[in-house]
Amino acid sequence: QAHVKDAKPEEVAQKKDETLKKIENASVLAGRFDNIRTAYDMVSDSVTGKYKGVSKSSLALLAGGLAYLALPVDLVPDFIPVAGWMDDAGVLGWIFARCADEFKKYKDFKNPNA
Repeated sequence: QAHVKDAKPEEVAQKKDETLKKIENASVLAGRFDNIRTAYDMVSDSVTGKYKGVSKSSLALLAGGLAYLALPVDLVPDFIPVAGWMDDAGVLGWIFARCADEFKKYKDFKNPNA
C-alpha cells in the first residue's frame, strides 16, 4: 500500500493527468482545481530542472498533498460521496496556504509579463 510519506516528486508528477481526470467532477475541489494543476506543474518543472525556485520543504509538502489526493483510500476514502473529497480539499487548502508565496513565484516564472 502506498503512503503519502513515501511520495517522490517525480512519481507524483507522472500522475497529473490521471488525478485531474479523477477529480474533475468533484465539486468540493472545484475551487482548488487551478491550484492543483499549478502544483502538479510546479512539481514537474522542479523535478525536470526547468524551475529551481521552489524550496525543498515546499516541494515535499506539494508532492505529499498531491499524493494524498491521488490515493483512493486516505483518511476519508474517496468513494464516500462528498465527504471523501472534503478531507483532500482540507489538506490541499492547508498546503496551498503554506505555499502561497511559492505559487506566486512560480506563476511569475511561467508568465513573466503578466
